[in-house]
Formats: sequence, C-alpha cells, structure tokens
Amino acid sequence: MTRKTLQALGLVLTAFAGAPLAAQIDGLITLTDTPTGNDIVVTHAPDPVPESASVQEQLGKIAETGSHFNEPVAIFQEKLCPGVMGLPVDIAETIVGRVRYNAERLGVPLAKKEGCKANLVIGFVGSGRSDVQKLDKQTGGLLSELKPDERRALVNDTGPVHAWTVTSTRTRDGAYIHGDDRYGLTQTVNVQSGNSLFLLATREDIELSVVLMDIPAIDGMTVNQLADYATMRGLAKTKGVSGNNAYGTILNLFDPDASHQTELSNFDRAYLTAIYSNMPNVVAAAKFAAVPGLMKKQLAADEDRP
Repeated sequence: MTRKTLQALGLVLTAFAGAPLAAQIDGLITLTDTPTGNDIVVTHAPDPVPESASVQEQLGKIAETGSHFNEPVAIFQEKLCPGVMGLPVDIAETIVGRVRYNAERLGVPLAKKEGCKANLVIGFVGSGRSDVQKLDKQTGGLLSELKPDERRALVNDTGPVHAWTVTSTRTRDGAYIHGDDRYGLTQTVNVQSGNSLFLLATREDIELSVVLMDIPAIDGMTVNQLADYATMRGLAKTKGVSGNNAYGTILNLFDPDASHQTELSNFDRAYLTAIYSNMPNVVAAAKFAAVPGLMKKQLAADEDRP
C-alpha cells in the first residue's frame, strides 16, 4: 500500500467518525450478541448434501475473481488488524472481537489487538454511496488503486453495503512486482515462471479491505451477523447476494426478503478455509474445488458434536 493510500485512509476514518453520524445511531438500531425473545431471526433451511456442481455455481456468484484458472485468490498475507468505526465503543469492540475470532479459527495471522493499524476497516455510515462518491472525486484517494471497472461498479452501487479491497500483485515469495495493471490494459509482467498447472508465478495480497454498511439497513441485525458478514466480505473479494441460495450464506444478510443465517454458514466457513489453508499462489479453481469436500467434513463434524 502506498503512502498516499495510508494518508487517504486516515482522512476517510476522520470523515466517517464525526458527531453527526453518532447522532444517527441513537434510537435507530438495536444490536445484541444473540437474538432476544422479541427478535425475529429467520434462519436458512438445512442445506442439502454438498454437490460439486451446485457448490461451484454458488461460488461463481459470490467470488470476485477474474479467471478461476489463471489467477490466484486475493487474501491477506500481512497480519490482520480489524477496526470498526461509527458505532458505540462497546459494540465496536464486540464486533472486532468476533472478527478476530473468525480469523483465528481460519488460520489468518492476527496483529496484536492494541496499537495495530487497521487493514480491515468496518464502517457504519449514514450513506455509503454518498461517502464513496465523495472519495471518487479525490485525486490519489482511497479509490485510486482500484481498476476503473471496479471503481465504477462501486460508485454506481445503490445498495446498503459498499465493500472494496486494495490489492498488490507479488511474486510467489512476496516480493513486489514492477509494473501496474490497474487499468486492465496489459497484465503485470511476471518476473518468475511457474512450473505447475496449479501453482502460479504470482500471488495477490490484500493490503486494505473496507466494508461500509448503511446504518438504516442494519436495524434488527445481531452483532454476530454483522461481524460475520464483514468477515466474509472483508477477508476475501466477495459479493453480496440476494434470495435464498442452494447453500446458506451470510452474504444475503442485506436482502430483507431472504432467509438469513445467524452466523457464518457451513458454505461460508468452507470457502474461507479453502482460500486460506493453501499456498497463496495456488490457482483459484484448485482452491474452489476443495470447498465441497470441506463442507461435507464440517457437516460430519457437526453431526458428531453432542
């Protein structure tokens, strides 16, 4: 991440954490660690036995990866430091704790909680679209390192969640590669060669992940739901989905007409486990192929649990 990006991050944190935003929270949302007797939480029906074709179809809907056969999956390699803005301190700390718990069980390296600089920013804002449009007008700002098509899609998104990642292409050993493929005109030059159909010469590192959620849209959601949604959007380049999918996923949390998970689903956990449990330069298709087996393994473990 460049110095300009870090400076832009500081500016956006300051802009999003102002008093007017805090005023919007009062009387607007009720968040709890778990549903209370008065909360209505609709859960997804039990998932069918995972089948490779249907799992791969769902992966195609949620994964923001270009060519599954020629590109790696972008993941964090630096130690993760989640930070929350726009909520009362006690709730923010609970969300941070939950995200760190999720990361730890997935094997994602964690920075020390005290004093680390956030590289996963979870923001609760009045209007994410308005904030993103303001950022879009800045030269060298937080959106400057996105590819034009990614930037346009983000700015034009009318939904209640705006999420994006800043990534860097590196050699398989982690060295920065000279060149720039932000504009999609040519691929960044590889300075190493790969010797396998499944191992690439490069990897894609997430340097910064931002997830902005509109406060009016989170009314009635639990802390765990919000933290797990941020985990799924922030630890990987994924998209929110709508409707009831073949396999339950926290990614449809912001569709008011869908049945919702109360936490990361079996599908979600299998996906994140698959992309983080192997080498970062493994081709995306190989990691995705492991998801059905991981889902079956987790289902068996759940059945054996008393």
